[in-house]
Amino acid sequence: MSAFEALRAMPVLEALTAGTVDVAALSELGFRDAGAWQKLAGIYFGPTRHRKLQRAARSAAEGLSLDALGVVEKNTRRLLSGAAVTPWELRVELCALRGTVAEIDQAAAARVRAYNRGVEDAEKKAYGGRSLKGGKNTDARGLRTATFTGPEHLMAAFLGDLHTRAQELRRADPRLSYEQAMFDALLAGGTGVSGPVTPVPHVVIGLPDYAKLLRQEGDETIFALTDGTTITGAELVAREMATVGVVGLYDPISGGVNMYREERVATWKQRMLLAAETILCPHPGCTTPASQCQVHHLTAWEQGGETNIENLSMACAVHNARNDDDPNAPPRNGRLERQPGGVVHLPPDGGPPRSNIHPIRQLSAMALINK
Repeated sequence: MSAFEALRAMPVLEALTAGTVDVAALSELGFRDAGAWQKLAGIYFGPTRHRKLQRAARSAAEGLSLDALGVVEKNTRRLLSGAAVTPWELRVELCALRGTVAEIDQAAAARVRAYNRGVEDAEKKAYGGRSLKGGKNTDARGLRTATFTGPEHLMAAFLGDLHTRAQELRRADPRLSYEQAMFDALLAGGTGVSGPVTPVPHVVIGLPDYAKLLRQEGDETIFALTDGTTITGAELVAREMATVGVVGLYDPISGGVNMYREERVATWKQRMLLAAETILCPHPGCTTPASQCQVHHLTAWEQGGETNIENLSMACAVHNARNDDDPNAPPRNGRLERQPGGVVHLPPDGGPPRSNIHPIRQLSAMALINK
């Protein structure tokens, strides 16, 4: 097996099935995932009543790496019983995804989530999966790590509260990193009753879909919220639209929202429109929701940029700070730029523009306009 073949899932799994590669030998060589590969080999080459779909999955997975196939299986296992597709049908669909491992993981999760929404009591089952794990092992620095898991809207609200409190803590002590402030906010119990109010997320609805909701139609239509979560039409109506603000947009860059050089700080109206336009930070791979982003001047204020909607975008604190604001300085991290179709990232090496292709961005105001 060549070195390049060893990077691909199917040749490795086939060799494991045939016995030409031994799991014990791989483990001795330091491949910690050898046991997981053996399980994958059993799925894709072992006995099954779904031979035709198994062959289709193998064919669709040609070229995928072992890590990519691993995230396919991870998401396949999360399909709820009673969904509109079987695990093998889903497996064939997910094996056809392409991109980086992270991009495949995000796309696969979005597809499985869409199927799971159609299962009875899906949200109740999701709540049953809540957990707090870890925190028992101490590392070499004397630190412990715990993991929270919970339904997306509860987690978004929880983290939004912590984010709001963390901003207050950092204003009081600029030496705090964002992560340190979030931890301190957690220990302090979040925002507290008298703390600052977390902004209400807005839901992005195209005018045709909004008209359907008013006619009590479109129950299964999925919408994006500016806190990075999604909601169906039925869920939105069930909430009586009380816990989210409704934004019906036909054009995210129209309206009397320009401030020119009069003000550096964006207005609330500008922030609302920009958040609906992007949903997430537009930097490729970033998952920070627009509700936790900063307003970024695409042409920097120091370079004469105006506080106009066309010159603004939401960007997370990290990518806002790393942006190459000075066009005359040597490029280091690249910069954000507005192009037809939305805000893109121009890499420092002069390569082609890159977009954040997270699935939820397909529900943003800009994506709705470009359909």
